[in-house]
Amino acid sequence: MTETEIIDRIVGGDTEAFAVLVAQHQRRALSLAERMMQNTDDARDVVQDSFVKAYRSLSRFNRDSTFSTWFYRIVYTTCLNALERRKRIPVHDEFDDEAGSAWIEPTVFQSMESSLIDEIVSDEMKTMNPIYATILELFYVDDRSYEEIVGITGLPLGTVKTRLNRGRNLLRTALLRRCPDLEDPS
Repeated sequence: MTETEIIDRIVGGDTEAFAVLVAQHQRRALSLAERMMQNTDDARDVVQDSFVKAYRSLSRFNRDSTFSTWFYRIVYTTCLNALERRKRIPVHDEFDDEAGSAWIEPTVFQSMESSLIDEIVSDEMKTMNPIYATILELFYVDDRSYEEIVGITGLPLGTVKTRLNRGRNLLRTALLRRCPDLEDPS
């Protein structure tokens, strides 16, 4: 059954069909919420609230975008609202674009085990400001396009690209800090 058919069944009154959408999107929604909320319990609450909001609003889903883009926008907005209520809205990190703009040549990673790179990236994204980590996760983990990220976050395209670039640079800096034997080619 396609997602459109599932949505049509739910809108038509088949409330049990919503469990299919929950099963399809729960893991990624929780990952996004955990990245933003930086607390698993808060993230679970946000995801639950988001599913309730999606269910109640499903008849107004206009299908101009995919369900997942629409739903993750609800998750993203619900996270921002929860952070605002708790006065925990992430602030922009001071970041010197010029100092952090050099990139490591991909060949230097060939000598590193991918599991070590994955571990470092995972650790750093847990401590990174959520405004960068969320965009990195949407782009690299969820394989979202710029346009989808704009749709989910409501941010302008330029802001999405800037945050993605800054997040990459933060990861680069972390890799260099944690693996000092990597030479920065700049």
